Amino acid sequence: MIVIQRIGILGLIATPLALCQGPPVLTIQGIRGTSSLLTIADLASLPQQTVKTTDHGNAVTFQGVRLADVLSRVALPAGEKFHATAAAYYLMVQAHDGYRAVFAWAELDPSFMDKAAYVVTKRDCKPLPVKDGPFQLVVPGEKRNARWVRQMSLLRVEPLPTSPDFDSEQARWIAANLPELESIKPGMTRKELLRVFREEGGISTRLQRRYVYRRCGYVKVEVEFSAAGPPNQQGEGQDDLITKISKPFLEFAIMD
Repeated sequence: MIVIQRIGILGLIATPLALCQGPPVLTIQGIRGTSSLLTIADLASLPQQTVKTTDHGNAVTFQGVRLADVLSRVALPAGEKFHATAAAYYLMVQAHDGYRAVFAWAELDPSFMDKAAYVVTKRDCKPLPVKDGPFQLVVPGEKRNARWVRQMSLLRVEPLPTSPDFDSEQARWIAANLPELESIKPGMTRKELLRVFREEGGISTRLQRRYVYRRCGYVKVEVEFSAAGPPNQQGEGQDDLITKISKPFLEFAIMD
């Protein structure tokens, strides 16, 4: 028997975000809620760079891509619109173990200075060792390698915080994923819905079902459909049209 318990948003926010994460990838979060997930294969499609530098006094050659090419996948505080405010932004780089390093955006914006930084996946033509990879940030020319973040998992561009209400990990996750959650509208098909959500068990009919967000099993929506195809057709149809979709809500599924 499955007992469903609906909880408030504050209850879920206290739940570790690791439960909502998928396979290891490099996450890039930009401004205006934009985000991108990149794998090693994705990085291989970008212009490749060879970086010759020293690591703790030893000559080494890294292979990877420019940090600027990675960040270009999201919205950035660049251009004339941010002429007066770009210097108030920064890049936070985070490793799997929680280690963090910060760059003032002015260090990375070519309109301020020419600072080279790279996301690398190979060292001396071999994949990075487990203790360093699969992604590492390399910043040649710095006297200390404290910002050469190993096992890098997250790149986030953001303004200096102005309110704690929007500066928590949970608030940033919501801001990054809410546009996709709200992208499904009445008039779209069941097939389009299933690109963002997956079916959840429980009582349902062809014309009404609860769905779960693919990136987090606690985020759900209730959806109503109008049937497409012959009236006597059995089962759900991929072309069934959405007539109503609820606002995303948070809920535990308790099994006993």
